[in-house]
Amino acid sequence: MASAVWLAFILSALGAPSGHQLYRPGRIWRLKNIGKRSGYLYRRYQRLKVQIPGAEKDHMSGLSEAVAKERRPACTADKSTPSQLPSTSFRRTRGRSGVFTFTPAQPETIDDSPELSEPSISGEQILLNDKGSGPKLSVLDHEKLIQSFQDNDVKLVHLPKIWGSLINSPDVDFNTIDYIPKKAKELLTTSFQGCTSRILQVETSQDNSTVKLVIELQDKQLIESVIIAHDNYNALCVSSQVGCRMGCRFCATGTMGLIRNLTTGEILEQLLLANKIRPIRNVVFMGMGEPLDNFDAVLGAIKGIHDTRMFNLGIGHITVSTVGIVPAMYRLADEVPKVALAVSLHAPDQDLRERLVPSGKVNRMDDILSAMDYYLDRSPHHSFIQYTVIDGVNDSEDHARSLARALRSRRVKVFWYCWV
Repeated sequence: MASAVWLAFILSALGAPSGHQLYRPGRIWRLKNIGKRSGYLYRRYQRLKVQIPGAEKDHMSGLSEAVAKERRPACTADKSTPSQLPSTSFRRTRGRSGVFTFTPAQPETIDDSPELSEPSISGEQILLNDKGSGPKLSVLDHEKLIQSFQDNDVKLVHLPKIWGSLINSPDVDFNTIDYIPKKAKELLTTSFQGCTSRILQVETSQDNSTVKLVIELQDKQLIESVIIAHDNYNALCVSSQVGCRMGCRFCATGTMGLIRNLTTGEILEQLLLANKIRPIRNVVFMGMGEPLDNFDAVLGAIKGIHDTRMFNLGIGHITVSTVGIVPAMYRLADEVPKVALAVSLHAPDQDLRERLVPSGKVNRMDDILSAMDYYLDRSPHHSFIQYTVIDGVNDSEDHARSLARALRSRRVKVFWYCWV
């Protein structure tokens, strides 16, 4: 179904009063004065798109077959040859903010039934180093640095100067920082490193609205971050895992499986490196991986982003996106309720959602919406609903009306994207 027609159906189903008009400030569609009763509908920007030769988009079987054969390199890290990147080009299409054409790489097998109860692979298990040999922790791993200082009787009053020097100059030599004790310098040089990752590749869209950063980690794995330009600020989309075990049918990262979690420092280093290219005001956890499947590291990164001694960004400028891990959603609402929450539904009912999002078999849609309500009761923000519109799969009039009925009494904003 055409996007405009689907938009009309969902607006009608939301119960828009007569006489209200759509208007478009910039790239946002919004219904004026509809009030909290029905929420808002936004069209922010098109997702990164991939052209899959021979893909049948009008049937679920065609979608699964296409994704099983080829994928976008929204996650270009390959287990065997992590340094190899697919070639990428950019083009402008009908005024959209960034339509990307990729040469896709070969995926791994999709796991239809991810065991979400199993523990994730910790980045600290791979990178943690206490003796000063081999890989080191990032100085931005603030909880580890604080613990190290306390164990060695170094005063924490020196932390703001250390972090400030690093943020101003990511290549800083800790031995050149004035007015910090010798013991602190020894700890920093033996057990920690200023920035453990580096930018391997920078790609900018033709209209300069998006910048993709391919970042190489200490263990040579690759992740991606994307800077998205808005009218008067820049937002950074950060990754939280290398790969992902959620297995969403239309997601490139989902075809990788989970390689490992990122540490708090590795997440914050994406912001550190991006700030060298453009000043960042907002951070969204919508990159590679499921943020709530790496909860502790993501929570530490949120605290570091907001900490006045570190990046000092407003807590309301941080958004965490999740496919719906119910226990972690409750925990997020309890620990950082002022962070914005985005829930990736992609379907209006449980049966269709299980086909598109295999992890939905464990975290059911009703439970996800209940957890979202728990968050809304504690948060000053709306909750964001993300919905990928797939031709012939979840874009019918019935789908639009079912989605609107499910969300009508909730304080939400719906973001929808077209998958091609």
